[in-house]
Amino acid sequence: MTKLPAPGVDLIKEFEGCNLHAYPDPRTGGKPITIGWGATKKLDGSDWRLGESITQAQADEMLITQLEEDYLPPLQKIPSWDDLSENQKGAVLSFGYNLGCNFYNGSGFASISRLLKNSDLWNDAKEVTRIFALYCNPGSNVETGLRRRRVAEAKLWLTPGSH
Repeated sequence: MTKLPAPGVDLIKEFEGCNLHAYPDPRTGGKPITIGWGATKKLDGSDWRLGESITQAQADEMLITQLEEDYLPPLQKIPSWDDLSENQKGAVLSFGYNLGCNFYNGSGFASISRLLKNSDLWNDAKEVTRIFALYCNPGSNVETGLRRRRVAEAKLWLTPGSH
């Protein structure tokens, strides 16, 4: 079993919430159809359909399985991953779960990638908070919730933790 950064799993659960019935994406009002702790795909990779439901145990298992198999491996390829504290890894896991695990060096992710490359910035509370806050879909119906999540991720990043 892969070692998931527990603070990140807790943050994901806090912000995703758990819904045992499939629902439309809050931003698009349609696809991707989502269920459980924000899962947009079944374990077999197929899409969820409205009307489908799962148990709490299935939702919990699906979250951990998808984090371990789909999200953590790409994040572990970030060159500075092994230098991050457990809390910093947790913040990155939450960020990646929300915005896609292949964000590093991707289009539109220059600032967060720069942060991950430059350890001199890792303890600069103002800069870390500013960078995380860039990713909240300004002007959208999900901006307020994403802003709260980015603040929480920055706070977790800046919380001293074990390496």
